[in-house]
Amino acid sequence: MTEDKKWPDASIERLQAYADRTGVKVGEAVNEFKKWLKAEFSVDNPLDEDEYLLVEWTEMFVIETRNLGGSGGSSRATSTYVGHLVGIEDTSRDMRKSARENALNMFRANSDRAISEKLIGIVTAKEGVWHINGEATTERVDGSNLPWFALEEGDTILCLLNTNAASASVGKPMAPTSFTRTLYLLGSEEKSNKIGLWRVTLNGKSMDAEYNYHEPCKVQVIPPKDITRDTLYTNRDFHTTIEYTDSFVPDNLRQELQAQRFLLNENMHDASVDLSELAEAHADRKIKLPSGVTLNPTIIVKGNVSRLNKQAMDSEYDATGRSYRMNITSLSLQSRNGRDSAQSEVTVWIPGRLHDEHHPFEYELDGIKDNWTAYAEKTPVIVFGRLKMRPYQDDMLPSITALGIYVPPRTARPAGGSGSTDLNQFGGDE
Repeated sequence: MTEDKKWPDASIERLQAYADRTGVKVGEAVNEFKKWLKAEFSVDNPLDEDEYLLVEWTEMFVIETRNLGGSGGSSRATSTYVGHLVGIEDTSRDMRKSARENALNMFRANSDRAISEKLIGIVTAKEGVWHINGEATTERVDGSNLPWFALEEGDTILCLLNTNAASASVGKPMAPTSFTRTLYLLGSEEKSNKIGLWRVTLNGKSMDAEYNYHEPCKVQVIPPKDITRDTLYTNRDFHTTIEYTDSFVPDNLRQELQAQRFLLNENMHDASVDLSELAEAHADRKIKLPSGVTLNPTIIVKGNVSRLNKQAMDSEYDATGRSYRMNITSLSLQSRNGRDSAQSEVTVWIPGRLHDEHHPFEYELDGIKDNWTAYAEKTPVIVFGRLKMRPYQDDMLPSITALGIYVPPRTARPAGGSGSTDLNQFGGDE
């Protein structure tokens, strides 16, 4: 039962820091966090949730409330991290989906209660100004356009209201959606040698901005309080503050930042995995939540292309409705499983958006930026993606959903014909 459960130590540590900073008791900090959690994610019983999510939510709460009431704009203080951007999720996630659906469900069941509890506001236009529950806002009516906070429910125009008591805008309207998208950085805080894979949470225009992948850069992010966490937060102007440079290392070390070296350098990080050891890597790196849900790990691998399928395939799981595929192999993989085995190559699934925006079937000829040229089979590629295991006969086979693909230009084979897809061309032992 809920009352028998305890808050994770990592959550209490963060809430204690919040209490110390704001001058309240830790019990009051817990109550503020519970109000915030209900307002932002519609969580009524936090201790019934997975420990992993509780710690993540506590981290978000402490960061978001750190700057409430401060002057100087909405941007939060950032730290400089350095490394390579290696990939990005093809879809965004609506962090307000649960709160919106719960508020609308309450309105449908009992509209008076939803309004009296200030979860929902009724939006109307009067004398050229938008009103919420009869009170005028500063938003003027602009033709048939709805205000930024409005959503339609049948013939009624509604809005969500901020129920976070710790917020300076409690009771005020908020946007019906709050989308974020995850970018991935292989790097570290500047002047640190603890290099790893970081999840960079994007919002606003930064979600759809263009980024230069697989080249050295400096980024401005908000690091997690807990050094064991791998999520970096950002301000809305994140995409405008990136500096693409290798000036953060001495001249004699800059060659080590070349993508083909940096992405696979096991002396610098543990993000890369040998293609023949994917099953072991999945077992070691997957994250199993208390609920039993398994989160597949993200990895970097190198392989030689054994098959290219540039024709779009229908996919009900892809946001674009289509996906693409390539297969990669290596000498170590063939030596382990035999050239004629189904396990002698690994399928790499390529989302439609990655195909449309990131040239997965091309490389930059002669290393010249944007000089995109198609490559052929046998070309070495470096793939960053999410590792999954799927059943095959009496075994489990690995596959990768690509989040980014890098093709070293010096070893790429320009596509001049159909190419051979015979795995024997790679050699190796049976």
